[in-house]
Amino acid sequence: MFDSITKIIKNGWEGFWRQGFLTFATSLVIFIAVVLGTSLFFFQGGIDYLISEIENKIDVSVTFKEGTPRATILEFREELVQLPEIKKVDYVSPEEAYEAFVEKNEGNQYMEALELLDVNPFLATLRIQAKSTDQYTDIAEYVRRSDYIESIAEVNDYERGAMINSLRELTQNIQRIGITLTIFLSLIAVIVTFNTLRLSIFSQKEEIEIMRLVGATNGFIRGPFLFQGILCGLFAAVFSFIVFTFSLFTLNQHFINLFMGFDALSFFQSNILIILILQLLIGVGLGVLSSYFAVRKYLKN
Repeated sequence: MFDSITKIIKNGWEGFWRQGFLTFATSLVIFIAVVLGTSLFFFQGGIDYLISEIENKIDVSVTFKEGTPRATILEFREELVQLPEIKKVDYVSPEEAYEAFVEKNEGNQYMEALELLDVNPFLATLRIQAKSTDQYTDIAEYVRRSDYIESIAEVNDYERGAMINSLRELTQNIQRIGITLTIFLSLIAVIVTFNTLRLSIFSQKEEIEIMRLVGATNGFIRGPFLFQGILCGLFAAVFSFIVFTFSLFTLNQHFINLFMGFDALSFFQSNILIILILQLLIGVGLGVLSSYFAVRKYLKN
């Protein structure tokens, strides 16, 4: 048993190196499929990050009339915090709003207009964040029906919950397209890999026939080709991992700028084991499946 396994590995290794160009072509096609699968994983991480960032920046702003006592505003804040739909409520005083505006607009035309005023034009505000994006409309309605409505100057929601939901629908559609495209290209990769391996196996057709004549079992004949497929998939997965690692370490700042702050390198480092396993599964899986089906024809004759 051990001798048979040793011979299978030896023959597979020799075939892997002997079929130089075909081995390279097979590994290249599997490499493309591995890159596609890994890219889809990164795309999902980027979409999750983008939605999380937008959710954290969107809120319902409740602006209070000038002269409304701070105690009244904080009392309403405590009432809102108790609602199960609400994630958090921040109180922004007129002074804090003024300082934030100055910091954001320093040196532009808005500051020139603000400096002409003798008073602080900003009003006290409560900024409310919901736990779920579909709850913003309900929260805005709750505020408008509250006992504090006489003290409220404006409830500014701008249908933000609906905007988030629209974003989710858009990203889900993009994900469906991405998954469909990946599956389609993976099928192409399987077909190309299958045919490439068949060329490799065809070139060894006489060797297969000789092995059958001397009584070799199907498993013994198939073994070296399966091992070749494993080596091709392993090579493609390892090379893909190296390419992603090098690219992320050298181009990460460009990715951050391009994808609105998404740190692809940190995402890679946090999920490095999952990514490596994913690449190995795709690479080795394609290599083994393609080898298995490619050699079946010659074992049925």
